[in-house]
Amino acid sequence: MNMSNTRQYPVDLQKEVINEVKNNQRLLSDVAKQYGVSAKTVYQWVRSNQVRQTESKGAIVSEIAYLQQKIAQLNQQLHAIAS
Repeated sequence: MNMSNTRQYPVDLQKEVINEVKNNQRLLSDVAKQYGVSAKTVYQWVRSNQVRQTESKGAIVSEIAYLQQKIAQLNQQLHAIAS
């Protein structure tokens, strides 16, 4: 496969297309036709966006768990000092 034929689209266009599909609940094929992009490309953008959001949420949940553990540890140290 010749990668030089791969077309690069502006990030703003990708965001706009993803928004049309996700927030305006439009069909991938309709959005693809409107923006002159293949339906496969629109699907890949939407899927990639979902994966990034899931990974981001996972990282946030992990950070919250770590901070809760740290708070509990600091509270134990505080009670030990106060006793």
